[in-house]
Amino acid sequence: MKNIQKINDSIESIIKNLYEFKKLLIESNSGDEVAPDKIGQIVQQELEDFDSLRKALESEKWPEAVNVNLICDPTNEQDKLERGRGVIDLMIEFDIKDKKLLDFGCGEGHLPFVAASDYESTMAVGYDCLKNDKWSNFQKENLMYSDDWNDVLKNGPYDVIVIFDVIDHAKNENAVSILNKAREALKYDGRIYMRCHPYISRHGTHLYHHLNKSYAHLVFTKEELTKIVPDQRFVEDNINVIFPLITYKEFITKSNLEVESMREIRSNVDSFFKIPKIAERIIKNNSLTSFPEFQMGIDFVDYVLKMSN
Repeated sequence: MKNIQKINDSIESIIKNLYEFKKLLIESNSGDEVAPDKIGQIVQQELEDFDSLRKALESEKWPEAVNVNLICDPTNEQDKLERGRGVIDLMIEFDIKDKKLLDFGCGEGHLPFVAASDYESTMAVGYDCLKNDKWSNFQKENLMYSDDWNDVLKNGPYDVIVIFDVIDHAKNENAVSILNKAREALKYDGRIYMRCHPYISRHGTHLYHHLNKSYAHLVFTKEELTKIVPDQRFVEDNINVIFPLITYKEFITKSNLEVESMREIRSNVDSFFKIPKIAERIIKNNSLTSFPEFQMGIDFVDYVLKMSN
């Protein structure tokens, strides 16, 4: 309890100092003379060093990245099956019964399994460039998994292709290559349902499985985060998309696909991250010229894609 009280006192001191600094700026703009050394003293705040930032991170003042009730437990099979159902219900607006479905970047394979069993797809295929030992847990006549793209094409073309939270985290293929493959496997009147998860978002690296704190990956360097969270086994690699709408549009255009519809899922950027020393770190660590509030507010971008005319 004493440690928590010290952290809270530290945060309160920081906020008080920021308030005092703001008052000084107002005074200086009104023509009143302010001693330069007094301004310098206030500017040198607790948030300048790593240890102080780490204390702030560990406090309740730092906003959470994801509602804990919405986090899928990566060690719980039932949670992962429910996530598969949730993705289908969220992304696909029609009944996939008697449809061929491809899950591109299927991971452990939960989504294809529920598509084949619960939603009665004619054929559900899970593709991932890395073979997963857990695929053998799922066995059905209308279900197949493969790490061989030629096998995927042999079972196509597909009415529905799901690319859910894949292109931002792909290690072995770039986004345009992934979309080109999806177009190659798509039925002429089929649709691609893609969710993008930009790095710039509050939970862009999936760090929330270990540390549920918004934008920690933007405020701290990778080296600092390794000190804070040594075990990062559930953290995803990232292609570091900072300008989501422009970047994703470029990927889609290069792949000769057309956007049928797009949906931005947004949330407000907490004022906490506009505290000067935190904002400065976000700008510096991500090689920006100004605070990226618009970009940081984009949690996800969902697309429905079709063949270009």
